[in-house]
Amino acid sequence: MKPLVEVTVDGKPVANAFYERLISLSVTDKEGVSSDTFQIELNDGPPSFLAVPRKGAKVTIKIDDGSGMRSLGIFTVDKVTAKCLPYGLSISGKAADLRSGKLKENRERHWDKARLKDIVEEVAKESNLKVAIDEDIGSFEYGWIAQQDESNIHFLERLASRHNALFAIKNGSIVFTSKGSGQTASGKPAGTVIIDPKIVIQGSCSFEANDRTKYKKVVAYYQDRDKAERVELGVDADADGDSVLRLPEPYSSPDEADKAAEAKTKALKRGEGAASVTVIGSTAICAGLPLLFQSIRPGFDGVPYVIDTATHTYTKTNGYQTQISAKLYDGQSAGDGKGKKKKTVTTGQASQSEQTAKSDNKVAPDAPAGTPATPSGWSEFKRNYGLADYN
Repeated sequence: MKPLVEVTVDGKPVANAFYERLISLSVTDKEGVSSDTFQIELNDGPPSFLAVPRKGAKVTIKIDDGSGMRSLGIFTVDKVTAKCLPYGLSISGKAADLRSGKLKENRERHWDKARLKDIVEEVAKESNLKVAIDEDIGSFEYGWIAQQDESNIHFLERLASRHNALFAIKNGSIVFTSKGSGQTASGKPAGTVIIDPKIVIQGSCSFEANDRTKYKKVVAYYQDRDKAERVELGVDADADGDSVLRLPEPYSSPDEADKAAEAKTKALKRGEGAASVTVIGSTAICAGLPLLFQSIRPGFDGVPYVIDTATHTYTKTNGYQTQISAKLYDGQSAGDGKGKKKKTVTTGQASQSEQTAKSDNKVAPDAPAGTPATPSGWSEFKRNYGLADYN
């Protein structure tokens, strides 16, 4: 079924001339707060020039991939480029929720004995945003934390990086979820995108296995106020490593330093592998979802990835396609496939419950050395390709 595109500007449907002159339309969804952007390219020229949308106009983009019309987001126009002789019109913008001035306003303040959830909610309230936050992440309590002459967005990004969290602003909510967990902020399975040869655009699929520096341990520091000294805290990283990575930023407590070190070990693992592919378009594909390949190539089939970027593109020539880039799963963030999350191992020895949870996870056959085991839950909770998000 040929996809249908529907665009509205400030709540009003665009004229038919828009679709007649449409060259391409793309929406990019990327992990992180600056994730959602759009780009539209149009033919333009005499005798009837297209109306130029105002900067700041609200644009809603919907597409039907065969399973019903679904919104790809609400955006704010921030750039319009008119090309002349030959004529053309280019319109681009960012997610509408990022337009709040409060998010970009620098602040100086601190919190004492505050849960992360309460801090995020306070910041969100200033921009009339709601909060969807992972329970395990949100329950962490800071003895003391400061926002030091930095914007709300930068402050939230800093908090997210310390907790291995995916931070985004979508549909009027600030979202904090565990990267690569395969779960939504409410703890429900997000579903795994399964890629097989039937949907792959020829010549678009590739894999990378990177031989990067391996660190045996990641070290963070915290300030012991009672002893007035800096204390070192180490977290096991890669057993094959032969060096230590030290985080320069001092933290206010052992728990905070531990979280930061854990998050860094996971980020290092994600950098060891990557995949990219373009497929027949589906609105069910978005950043942050687990990704598995099936019947594509031995050695990479079944290897766990997490989608970093999903770019949805519609052109009259190629129709609707989705370009995916993904990073290797970090090997720790996902649950056990039954909705429960494992604690991260920081001492090098797993508890009995962690060992049981891991026993169901298996490394993909013939995978590159160092590939993490694929969480069993990823294959249990498949995201139906081409169907609307059921989360």
